[in-house]
Amino acid sequence: MTATLADTSVWVTYLRQGREHPWGKRLDSLLADGRLVICGPVVTELLAGTAERDRERLTESLRGLDWPELDRRAWVRAGSLAARLRSAGETVPLTDVFIAAVALSADAELLTADTDFERVALYEPQLRVELLR
Repeated sequence: MTATLADTSVWVTYLRQGREHPWGKRLDSLLADGRLVICGPVVTELLAGTAERDRERLTESLRGLDWPELDRRAWVRAGSLAARLRSAGETVPLTDVFIAAVALSADAELLTADTDFERVALYEPQLRVELLR
């Protein structure tokens, strides 16, 4: 069963608009199937945008998800990818490069509403991106 890494854009929509939003239903399905993973950069972005009173509850709700880690080889790959993007004139936040690196390392599909990841995938063809609209 293929893992799916939902990026911050998907989580924010899920947390703000709930399960009735089509993306919310998608996340619920992935959660129920045990296929949803998360990573440090996504958690960092989510917590940075969460009111202090809600941070502990959010942290607790994410605790049960798998958090794939990056090893040395994956960090080097992320650095090389960032360099290729920069050389091509593509401005992509390093946080997005790190999220892509986690998806690649975990062999996970990246679920996102952020078009930056489509550009990243042009320079890293093994990155599987599903762009939600």
